[in-house]
Order: sequence, then structure tokens, then C-alpha cells
Amino acid sequence: MLTSAGCAASPTDSDAERLKAGLARVETQCGAKPGTLKLDSDNLVAVMPTPDAKYETIDCVFRELKKPEFADHIKLGFVGNEAYAAEEQK
Repeated sequence: MLTSAGCAASPTDSDAERLKAGLARVETQCGAKPGTLKLDSDNLVAVMPTPDAKYETIDCVFRELKKPEFADHIKLGFVGNEAYAAEEQK
């Protein structure tokens, strides 16, 4: 799992709706499955691609998330990599 979060200063409901619409647009534009980008209660973005997601798709998602409209909602971090380490040991 990959999470991406940031510090946003108390956005309004309309900001949240605009952000959700922007994330849905990114999913469509990049060919990511719906639900790949999730907005949490603090208006922080989580990126949770499916295990079979193509590199090019996720690369496109991150390129789009670098744009100014998402800048206050993004802080990159990786979560869940331990699952892949267990697979390598098999």
C-alpha cells in the first residue's frame, strides 16, 4: 500500500468536493481503477493501487498529483511494503 498525505489548513466542504472531483478526473485520465485515490477526513490523499496496476498508470497518477491543485494535500510515504518482503523470502 502506498499512502500520500499532507497538511491542509481546514478546507471547506466545497474544497473537499472539488478535490474529490479532481481525484476522480486523475483516475480516469490515467486509467487507474476507481478508488485508487481516496480522500480521508482531513482532506489528505491516499494512493492505494491494486496489485496488478501498471507502472505507467501509477506514474501518471503521481505526475498529476504534483500539480498545484493537489499541492496542499500531498506528502509521500510508503506503507505496507513488508508484505512484499515476505513474498521475496518464499
